Amino acid sequence: MKHIVKFEKIVSEGKALGYLDGRACFVIGPLPGETAEVRVTKEKKNYVEAELEVVTVASKHRRPAAEDHYLACSPWQGVDYTYQLELKRQMLAEVFARPELKLPVAGMVAAPEATGYRNKLEFSLLTGADKQMSLAFHTRNSSTGLVALPKGCVLGSEAMNKAALGLLERLNTMNISGYIEALTIRQSHTTGELLAVVALHQVPKRDWSDLMRPELASLVVTRVRRGQHELVWHTGDLTLSDTVGGVELAYPYDGFFQTNVPMFERALEQIMAAVPQGARVVDLYGGVGAIGLPLAKRSSDVVSVEIDKPAVKQAEANARAAGLTNYRAVASMAERLDPMLLAKADCIIVDPPRAGLHERVVGALLDAAPKRIIYLSCNPVTQARDMMSLSEHYRAKSVTGFDFYPGTLHLESLVILDRVSAA
Repeated sequence: MKHIVKFEKIVSEGKALGYLDGRACFVIGPLPGETAEVRVTKEKKNYVEAELEVVTVASKHRRPAAEDHYLACSPWQGVDYTYQLELKRQMLAEVFARPELKLPVAGMVAAPEATGYRNKLEFSLLTGADKQMSLAFHTRNSSTGLVALPKGCVLGSEAMNKAALGLLERLNTMNISGYIEALTIRQSHTTGELLAVVALHQVPKRDWSDLMRPELASLVVTRVRRGQHELVWHTGDLTLSDTVGGVELAYPYDGFFQTNVPMFERALEQIMAAVPQGARVVDLYGGVGAIGLPLAKRSSDVVSVEIDKPAVKQAEANARAAGLTNYRAVASMAERLDPMLLAKADCIIVDPPRAGLHERVVGALLDAAPKRIIYLSCNPVTQARDMMSLSEHYRAKSVTGFDFYPGTLHLESLVILDRVSAA
């Protein structure tokens, strides 16, 4: 059922808050002061959730969106960028305003580019009545609904979209539409090289070399089983590389890497400035070394902890290539790490997934009692929760926001916590 709702504010997770029949109504997309037609998707006793259909009374901060599918990829794409930053600053302020923290926002670090900043685009494929496939994204909050992207997506570079469309054209000649899970394009920010991954449910017999295009440095064909990629065929390297903090970092075609390198480097600059020269550092959730390896150049030693074994091997290879002998990578879940590794650290850096820190990790940090904990988060809500658990022994002066993802509701936040001296 559709309703007209006027929205008052943006809450901590970026949703707009209005009221419908006396209940709080949360919707992604509207701005404070706007009135919109919405469709209710979930009803509870005290609140409802809904999807935006159309803005009927627009904010003065709204501009025309660059593409029709903006709600699927970047709901604030058509919002004045200065206002986006202010909304995100307010989101951070609300999260950290709880009485036990009262942590002010030091500022929101703006992104140099509002579009074209992503170095990875993962497309689904939508098959039309003519049996031809088009690039697509899932509609928001749906595992089955798809929206077609005739030109790709402006969050990626022109070269990435051109490569995706060119590869799609060749895929459409192979009659394999029912086999394809996803089409992913990755681009090195440093070199501009492009790597494409065609992920399949099942693998028909084909000459995959026919897919290769001149604009691609590498092409990989995989089969996805239980969320993991099984290599079927490839040409070119299975890795890309980027220079971060003065260190060249290779990362695998199917592995995690920061999607907005220039913004990550801005956060890294503040992290590096907060680590004392010659400190002993432990880097939890260390990946391929994006934080730990640049820090190794100014620290006495760095131990990186990462659950993903291929990422650990890649981090070790990156360290050898950079000639950094004071860096060591350990394959372990952070919550099962040997406490002795943490006990020796002067400074511990955590950059966890959206779920935040496991309660065992919080306990291990308190037991290890390093002088400083540096916490970079992609979810300020869980970061604030974790800081509450650390607050008896650690204090922070402020939180800094980084707009890693312009046009979206997401941001990264950085907090530097220092151990409180015993009374």
